[in-house]
Amino acid sequence: MSAAASTLLYDSRAPWLESSLPGKSYVNTDRICVNKCVKIEYKGKSLTVPINNSCPGCPKNHVDLSIPAWMWLEPNYKIGRLFNATLTFMTCPGME
Repeated sequence: MSAAASTLLYDSRAPWLESSLPGKSYVNTDRICVNKCVKIEYKGKSLTVPINNSCPGCPKNHVDLSIPAWMWLEPNYKIGRLFNATLTFMTCPGME
């Protein structure tokens, strides 16, 4: 599970490297991606996922979630938007 942050917070010139996160997925070395997560609180659920990509169409206060993250938060919907979610950008837990 992961999220993409707005390109307004992102430097697309930074290279991709293997992360220190579980699974060793590749992330952009921009500061918004390295050991940075977003906590999403929605309808009584809370999910924290790493930021590992950019979202060209997202404003600063939005993220684009991977399908597994989306389905964990809202299993009854196919594709769309989550409204009234609270986002908190943070250092990934265990990476402080």
